[in-house]
Amino acid sequence: MAKKKRATWWKMLYFQRATIESISNEDAGSGLKAAFRYFDGEEITPDDLTPQAFTAFCVMKPYIDESMRNYEDAVKNGRNGAAKRWE
Repeated sequence: MAKKKRATWWKMLYFQRATIESISNEDAGSGLKAAFRYFDGEEITPDDLTPQAFTAFCVMKPYIDESMRNYEDAVKNGRNGAAKRWE
């Protein structure tokens, strides 16, 4: 079975550093691991993490969502472009 194609990256921006630096390494790591699970399609709830780890996750989540939207838009635009080429 073919592997499902999907986005393979998300943005981490420098301004996020202050939030990440303000929490413990353990909570930052837990938040990062939650971000990877979310990126893989798992649901993440506040009950899954400590408040600080959830904060780290929430700093990354909008950029994961943006990455997914951008990928879907690129796929859609590629399909539309290919369809126009063969009309």
